[in-house]
Amino acid sequence: MQPPQHIPVSSPATLADNPFDDLVPVTAQAMMDRFDHPLSVQNWVMNDPGRRDRCYAVLLLSGRAQVGLRQGTIECKAPALVWLPLGETRRFSVTAGAEGYLLSVTDDLVARHCGDSAGVAGGELPLRFAADTVHNVTPAEQSENLFLLTRSFEAIRAELMQNALGASLVVGAHLQIILTLVLRLAEGVMEQRDKHGPGSITFQRFLQVLELHFREHWNIADYATALGVSERRLGSAVMRATGKPPLTVVHERVLREACRRLEQSPLGVAQVAYGLGFRDPAYFSRFFKRYMGEAPGGYRRLRRAAERVRDDTFAAWP
Repeated sequence: MQPPQHIPVSSPATLADNPFDDLVPVTAQAMMDRFDHPLSVQNWVMNDPGRRDRCYAVLLLSGRAQVGLRQGTIECKAPALVWLPLGETRRFSVTAGAEGYLLSVTDDLVARHCGDSAGVAGGELPLRFAADTVHNVTPAEQSENLFLLTRSFEAIRAELMQNALGASLVVGAHLQIILTLVLRLAEGVMEQRDKHGPGSITFQRFLQVLELHFREHWNIADYATALGVSERRLGSAVMRATGKPPLTVVHERVLREACRRLEQSPLGVAQVAYGLGFRDPAYFSRFFKRYMGEAPGGYRRLRRAAERVRDDTFAAWP
């Protein structure tokens, strides 16, 4: 009679290879705060060790919120979705009566489930690129996108409360949904990535700081100071990614916003200029004409005339 074989119940190797969970509980990698119509202003401070080295996502369902960053502030009005990459967030506050969620996740969890190596949609969706950039987007009220976001934030909250088997995978799957909706709602992110590629970390950080401050007419030295790099290093990173100097990229961002407002806003040209940080509407007109080849008023008239022609053409269809 042969002696019975010893069969180990578990070992470090089998635990590490377990596809349903890892050795670090998901509650150590993510935290969810639900604010539900507080009676007064509610504040969070992200400078303590437990919150500093994390990415943040805010879903604001009602009320207003303010996010303090390393450089600048984001003002939000519901409905809003804000994504904040590692190391950017300093404080967060909501007004009395606000409703929504504040999610914090370690960068390790984001990288594991949303990194370029995660195989998300066959590599078609640049979730890691989105996760490395500040986003403040507006899902339409009562929209399917807002419904999906609410469901994902609530699902993550439930998983963190239960901390059951496979919680890390469930949280990671909903992180993918949240970042996918960031890409869906963020104007120009996919085009920017397709045109320039992900680029260096310096370039990615430049883009997110640019998004916050292009209306303030910072010079390149201001951007370099905000990023903690030299002007030469910043210029090199932007040239490698775009083939253009940083100032050209800044001007292009201002012009894109100017064109959008001239086409869609009922405000006069002077009000558009003031909204973009120009103190002198005449200087705005010269700036616009130098790059676009026509004055802002002429640009608006031509675009609106083209829209009317298209509307007439579609209306004529049987």
